[in-house]
Formats: sequence, C-alpha cells, structure tokens
Amino acid sequence: MPRRSAAKAAATPPARFELGGYWLWYRANRDDWAICWLDGRTTRRVQTGIGGGSSGHPPEAAKERLAEFVLEQKAKRSALVSSAPVPPTEVLLQEVVAQWLERHVSELSDGRRYADSVLNWERFWDQLRRQNQLPDPLVVSAINGRIVDAFIGFRRAEGATPPTISRDLAALRCPINWALKEEIITSAPRVKDVKGKDARKELEWSPEQVAVILEAAWANEARRHVHLFTLIHCSTHGRTEAIVELDADTQIRDGLIYFNRPGRVQTRKRRSIVPICPTLAPWLKDVRGKVIRYRVPTSDKTRAAGGPQFYERPTNEVRNAFRGVLLDAHARRPDLGFAKQAMDEAGRKLWLPPREKLRDQERRPKLQAIGSPNTLRHTIHTWHQRQGVPQAQIDAAAGHSSEQGSGANYTHMRPEYLREFIASTEAFWRAVDEHTSVHRRPIP
Repeated sequence: MPRRSAAKAAATPPARFELGGYWLWYRANRDDWAICWLDGRTTRRVQTGIGGGSSGHPPEAAKERLAEFVLEQKAKRSALVSSAPVPPTEVLLQEVVAQWLERHVSELSDGRRYADSVLNWERFWDQLRRQNQLPDPLVVSAINGRIVDAFIGFRRAEGATPPTISRDLAALRCPINWALKEEIITSAPRVKDVKGKDARKELEWSPEQVAVILEAAWANEARRHVHLFTLIHCSTHGRTEAIVELDADTQIRDGLIYFNRPGRVQTRKRRSIVPICPTLAPWLKDVRGKVIRYRVPTSDKTRAAGGPQFYERPTNEVRNAFRGVLLDAHARRPDLGFAKQAMDEAGRKLWLPPREKLRDQERRPKLQAIGSPNTLRHTIHTWHQRQGVPQAQIDAAAGHSSEQGSGANYTHMRPEYLREFIASTEAFWRAVDEHTSVHRRPIP
C-alpha cells in the first residue's frame, strides 16, 4: 500500500488517551485536561486542573489523574452494592439513578413511567452544563433547593403543569431516598415538591374539540394510530398505558377488552374490563396483535418494486405523536385553544426562524400544545358524570373500582354490566356526529 503523505498524516487527529471507558480531552482555550466518559448517550466530563501537553499528547500528571479517577469510580460503584453506606458527598448522582433503575424500577410492572422524567432531568443537566452551572462532580449532596427551583423553572418554561413537574421531581427524590433506605448513602438531601401539584385539572374537551382532534389524526397517515388511540380512550375510559400496551389476541374477546394483560399483577392503578361499545367495535373487528401501531407510507421506489404500501411498527408511547396532532388541530381550528405560544423563563414569547426551504420571510411563533392524552380521560369522565351515569360504573371502567373478593372477577359477565356507561358513551359519539364522521368506520 502507498505510504500516506506527511500532510495526510498531520491532518489525522491523534488517538485519545483512554483508560477503562474514560478518556482525556484537552481544552486548549483553558489549557486544561478534562476526564470524559459516556453516560448513556451523554458525554460527562470533570476538569483536572492540569495543563500542558497538546491534543492527543497529555502530560504524565494528567494520565496519573485519569488512573486515579478510574480507581475512584470503581470504588464508588463497589460502595453502592456493599453493606457499608458512604456519605452523599462521595457518590455520583448518576450512579445512584442507574442503580435505582436497574435494581428497583426494573422490577416494577409499570416502571416505564419514570423514563420520560429521567430524560427531562438529563436535558436539564445538559442545559446547566452548557451554561457552566453544573456542579462538578454532580454528587448526591450537590442537590439543593436552588437546583430544584431551577429545574421547576426549566419545566414551567416548557409548559409542564405542576402535576407533571411533581412526577419529574419524584424521579430525583425516589432514587435518592431509595439509596438511603438501601444503606448505600448515609444521608439524603431533601427534594421539595412543586406548589400547585394537587390543583384540580380543569381542562376538558368538548365533543367538537374531540372531533377536530380525530380529523387531524386521520388526515396524517403517520398519526392514524392516534386516531384509534383516541377512539379507544373515549370509548372505554381506559388508562393511557393500558391502551398503548393493548394486544388484540390476548386481551380482546367476547365483546370485552381486558386491559390488564395476562400475567400482569394489578397495581393501585387498576386496569379494568370494559365492554366494546358499538362505535368502537368495527375498528377492532379485524385487528390482530398489538392494537396501537405506528403506520407510515413506504417510498415510491419500494412500491414500484412491488413492496408494501405501508410499514407498521408497534407503538410504545403516543405522547409526542399526540402533541403533534394537537398542533395540527390548532392549525385547523385556532379558535378552539389547542395550542399557545411558548414562553421563556423570563416570560418572553419564543419565535422560530423563517424556513429557508419554504422561502418564509417572517419568523413563526413557537407553539406549545395544550392538553395531553390524559385530557381525554378527564373529558370522558366528566361527560359520564354529567350524563348521570352511576359513579360506581364510571369508577369501574376507569379502574377506580373498590370491588374486592372473588365476586369481582365475574362482574363483567353479568348482562347489565356497565349498561348505563355504554349508553352514555354512545351519546358522546352522537354528539361528535354533529361535527364529523371520521369516527364512524366506513362499510367496506
């Protein structure tokens, strides 16, 4: 093979100095070597305060500090699984969270609910890092009221409600308290809650608003799974997670939906058994396997070669797609309040730059969707109460039933089971009929 030229060799960046998954990175503008490592897909770093050398050629002092750091991290990880608790000043927060996810959350039947909150904290840490405000290193004892207040402001600026922020705070409080209970750390800092978390959620949608949401979802092939999700939600009063996980082969039979899948242990957030109402029945008639599936048209090239018109994938969450549908619904009917202009922490309106490809001349407001999949649950709950449905039936469908004992296992087999609830559900769909027919399955 021909020898590379001196110019090419000089242009090739030197190999980094790495040890045990950690490496040295030279910050030339500060003349400082940093120790770096990957935490998931995020790069973490700690400054050493050691200068000299050049990129790819660290001084011996920096190499020695890296070796010491690797040993320190191994010792701290060992401390997490040992019987001897250590001070919170000696344990990285990310190690506590990782152990909590692995040893505790993974054992929960609904542990996935923590995933989004953990990612929200990761985005917050990244913002602090960019602003040079992240404690270095980020140990458990670094958590204080100032950091928690900053996170609350960060999430409020994104439009998160107090109950949502409270759930995010639990994703920080729970691993710290778990580490204290498991005698991993000797003490735990207090993580306060956000004010207003218990405020009643007043947002609900009218049949007209639900009609516009359904039309916006149906109009976009990539979001038609949100259309079916909304139909099931308003027809059953089921929980969002239960609907997303629904499998037709094992959970739909004899005109009933069994939201608690086989083998899953019931939790405090019970999953109910609900009759399939007449409006929903045609949409579920020929469904097999996972019910909520993401569907996208294939390319022209694929179809020209005799390939499928669409490809489908099981959907594990609908929150982002639902948010997109709300923004589309807002574009259709801005008078119905599906979105508002986003604001920064100082209360200033946020704008997006003009789109060059579309030759926009003016910037656009950055929109923030108002509502969530759970707003559907509140909407239909309130509808049934106004229709005079017995509270026991509403609670049974919602998973709030207090029925106990073996008799509760056979309630759904009675002919009158949730009769008023189903009648009220059909009344809701008749109200939607006044604004659209997109919820009515066409006869083939």
